[in-house]
Amino acid sequence: MPPLLRLFGARRPPRSPRLCRHEALSPRILPGADGVRIGQISDVHARAGVRPRRLEHAVRMMNALRPDFVVLTGDYVCVTARPAALLTLALSRLEVPAYAILGNHDHWSGAGQVASALERAGVDVLRNEHRAVPTALGSLFLVGVDDSVTGHQDPERAFRGVPPEATCVVLSHDPRSVSFLAAYRPALILSGHTHGGQVVLPRVTPFMAARIGYRHLAGLYEVDGALLYVSRGLGAALPLRFRSPPEVAELTLRAAAARLEAASKGAA
Repeated sequence: MPPLLRLFGARRPPRSPRLCRHEALSPRILPGADGVRIGQISDVHARAGVRPRRLEHAVRMMNALRPDFVVLTGDYVCVTARPAALLTLALSRLEVPAYAILGNHDHWSGAGQVASALERAGVDVLRNEHRAVPTALGSLFLVGVDDSVTGHQDPERAFRGVPPEATCVVLSHDPRSVSFLAAYRPALILSGHTHGGQVVLPRVTPFMAARIGYRHLAGLYEVDGALLYVSRGLGAALPLRFRSPPEVAELTLRAAAARLEAASKGAA
């Protein structure tokens, strides 16, 4: 580790990711989707010859949480698809349905191999397409938009056939994609890619990130009526983090109308 970062108190990233839980409240979430829990794993960045222990731990965490389904939001490898078999082994242990999109590193390293590894693990890979996911009182639509960093996005194709009034959750690796996804009126967009800034120095990292277009580095935001959640992810292309711990997330959908109705009944 560079001595300068040691002076600031940096440590090698811990093996176990932090669990981040959030409630996503939106008028675009219909009552039928209220209470749906979504687990998110992002930016694994598995390396050739290195066992993905953090991913294995994340899978165990998801199995203990038992969300309604898990989403994987890209960048499973770094510079080669050779760790694909390790991804298959780890993700095949998920005990709930899982859906995935690809990230820029996956395209650079071999998108076909990475997608095949995910599919062998039982993960449904969405490449500019959507799925109707059953809920207690109906369904929500999960839309997977392919990576925009490498120019593989096709939101028009991905949203084709999604009812305009439906509860819509979008997977898109790069959070900057909110600039063109907001027009489709999603309730929630789930992203990664930023690693939370990776090396976070107060004021410096947000300023530098904003200069290159990254205004949303980690956490939950509201952008043009849509909720955007940016995961810090599990790994990074360069295996160093400072004040940006690895994470897995659980987001619970909350319908604004259902919350208002419950509040009014409680006050009566």
